[in-house]
Amino acid sequence: MTKTMPYWLYKTGYTMFPADNYNKAKKTIEVELPYYKKPRFPADWKRNGNTYQAPNGCQVIFWASGLAENFVVEHYEETASGWRMTSTTFPACLDVRDKVIAFVNSIKA
Repeated sequence: MTKTMPYWLYKTGYTMFPADNYNKAKKTIEVELPYYKKPRFPADWKRNGNTYQAPNGCQVIFWASGLAENFVVEHYEETASGWRMTSTTFPACLDVRDKVIAFVNSIKA
C-alpha cells in the first residue's frame, strides 16, 4: 500500500521501504509499505493517558499515533551503588510496537 508521509518521518524510520514522488512544496514523499497490523499491548498493561504501566514495573510512554508513533520505556535497574532509572527511546517505524513489547518482556521484575 502506498502512503504519503512527511519526509522527516520517512528519514526517521522508513528508509528501508521504496519511495518516490517527493513533493518539494509540501515536503512529503510517497512510500510503498507492506501490509502490517499493529499488535495491541498486552491486557495486563494498565493505561493512563499516554502511559502504560507493565506488570514488571516498566513505564511505557508514547506520543503521536499511526505511522509517527514514538515510545520511551522507563524502568529501574540495580547497580553497584543502588537503583537508577533507565530510559530507552524507540523512534517511529513500522514494527515499533513489536520492539517495545519485546524489550519490556526482556526486563526482569
